[in-house]
Amino acid sequence: MDKIIFLISLSVIFGAMLSGFATFRLTGMRLMPHFISLIIAFILTLLSLIINNDIVGYLAIAFQILTPLTICNTICNILKTQFQNTGIYSAHLALMGMLFILALGNLFIS
Repeated sequence: MDKIIFLISLSVIFGAMLSGFATFRLTGMRLMPHFISLIIAFILTLLSLIINNDIVGYLAIAFQILTPLTICNTICNILKTQFQNTGIYSAHLALMGMLFILALGNLFIS
């Protein structure tokens, strides 16, 4: 597995955790499944850099793909009702978009 893309994915996940924390605090518990998935993706991606195991790598990729998908349903409902607050979500949504593309890159390169 290509460790450089995993390292970039790890940095995007870490940035998403920081921007997502502000988003999580604004929306309350509605984003809890997404935040848990983000933390699991971070841990698995970190482990895939430390441990040279394909199973851990593929689990990391699976959670990198799953994490952006877990925000879709909740964020669409939030944006429908609180359109004036979209600025705070934009950084997190951008990082989730990058994570999805990086995860696909991880999948096709591995």
